[in-house]
Parts: sequence; C-alpha cells; structure tokens
Amino acid sequence: MYVFILNPTSGKGAALKIWEKIELLLIARKVPYETHICISPEMTRTYMMEKSASQPIKAFIIVGGDGTVSSAIQQLAATDIPLAILPAGSGNDVARNFGLTVEPDQFVDKLIAGETIRVDLLYVNGLYGMTVAGVGMDAEIGVRADRSFYKRWLNKFNRGAAAYTIAAIIELLIFKPFQGKILVDGSHFPQTDLWLVACGNLKMYGGGLTICPYANYSDGLIDVTILHNAKRWKVLTKLFPALMKGEPVIAKEVTYLKGKEVIIEGNRKLPYVIDGETFNSNRIQLSIRAKALKLVDTSNN
Repeated sequence: MYVFILNPTSGKGAALKIWEKIELLLIARKVPYETHICISPEMTRTYMMEKSASQPIKAFIIVGGDGTVSSAIQQLAATDIPLAILPAGSGNDVARNFGLTVEPDQFVDKLIAGETIRVDLLYVNGLYGMTVAGVGMDAEIGVRADRSFYKRWLNKFNRGAAAYTIAAIIELLIFKPFQGKILVDGSHFPQTDLWLVACGNLKMYGGGLTICPYANYSDGLIDVTILHNAKRWKVLTKLFPALMKGEPVIAKEVTYLKGKEVIIEGNRKLPYVIDGETFNSNRIQLSIRAKALKLVDTSNN
C-alpha cells in the first residue's frame, strides 16, 4: 500500500492539482493507494503511526512543501519505511537539494521502481530536520518571508522562493547581531557579533539559497557556516551576496566547520529555522543521525 499525504494549502492549492494527475496515473496502473489530508502536523503523525502499525506500507508519499515533509520525518526517522516527495510548496528546498522530479508521470514511474537512498538527518532540540538549521539572521529572514504579503502574492505566480530574497534584503538592513558561543564536538569557537550560524545536512535552504557548500547528506557530519564580526555595509554589499552564490567565501568574517554535534548559546533568545519551521531558544543543540531516513529516489538523474 502506498499512502499519500496531501497538504491542501501547499503552494496555494498546487498540491491538490498535482494530486488529480497522480491519482489518474495510479488508477490506470492499478497501484494500491490511500490518501490522507494533512490538516495539522500532530494529526498527520498520529495517522502515520497508526497506519504503519496496522499494515505493510511500501512508502509514505508527501504531496506538499517542506513543512509537510518535516511532519513526516518525525515519524519515519530510524525506520525502514521509505519516504517519497512530490514537491508542491513554495520553497521546496528538500526536493531542490536532491533534484526530485515535479513531473507526475516520471514520479509515478520512479515510485513504482522503488529505488531508495539512505539520508542523514539533523536532530535539533528534540526534532528531526533534513536541510539546514539556520540560527540568527537567516531564521529572521524565514520568519519575515513566511509572514509577508508578498510571499502570498508571489505564490500565485509560482515565484514563492523570491519572497526569501526580498526578506533577506530587509533583514540585512535591520538585523542586530547577537553575542554567543559555539561548540563543535566539544571544541569552543569563541565569536562575537554573530550574524548567522547555518548548520547543514544539505547545501540549500530558504528557497534555494546555498549556504553550506560542502554539505553531504550521507557523510555523517554537520556542516557549519558562521558569519561573524562583520560591518553591516560589508555584510550587505559583499559577504551575504557571496554566501548566497553558493561558492565558499574566503574572508575573515566567514568560518566553515564540520562536526557531529553543535551547540549554540546566545545572550538572548534566538530564532532558529529548520525545514521551514521556526522556533526560539537561547540554546540550540544539534547532532547528526547517520542514514536515519530511507528516501525514494525520484530524481531526474
């Protein structure tokens, strides 16, 4: 049994439109399936737990955005039940990192073929994440973009990712750096005037912004990118634009680290974002869970 989880609000209804095409293909090929409408993360996780306990599941399939994916991996982490993703959100960072197809025909073909890859997961203050945990300015960018009127407007034209670029420009002008300390595998890296600390399992987040250029989803390590001790004018005109290009930035204000455990402590309650979900804490503890998720490979490769 294939179980499809649909988020009707993803991409301003894009998930339901895509599902109509997928369902016709499943019926034509006589593929057994069931659907669940994702009304809330809690209900979805409860449904997945009950369903996986009652019968064999070939795969849970998300038709939606990164928020719905986040709900699913909380239940599927450290299990042998595969997850497939048909992106239908505004950011779609998980799908973008893996190059997953958006074409219904190709998706169904790959789903039935059933080839999977093992993917590391982040574990952040008790929750699993797949992409990048951003602390500081990058989290504020996510909050601003998600709450903005222009994201809703851009979604109508399938340009939702541009909302993060607009939000980034605004935050670059107003964000106040924080004081804190960073520990990677127990080693202390003292920093002041922290702008952002991005801890990546994958390279991209925030609608396709490459922040952790060295990240690898199967190396058992967290890639850490730190922007610190920088003048605002330089962050605005040089450093942040360079970081967003995705190439490693050689500058005294940018530090790259790797490790299996990262602890970030701030002098104030810090916003942090993981897979599009935003939280707040003055202490963020991250670890890597190697090969914790089985992902159906629906990439274009």
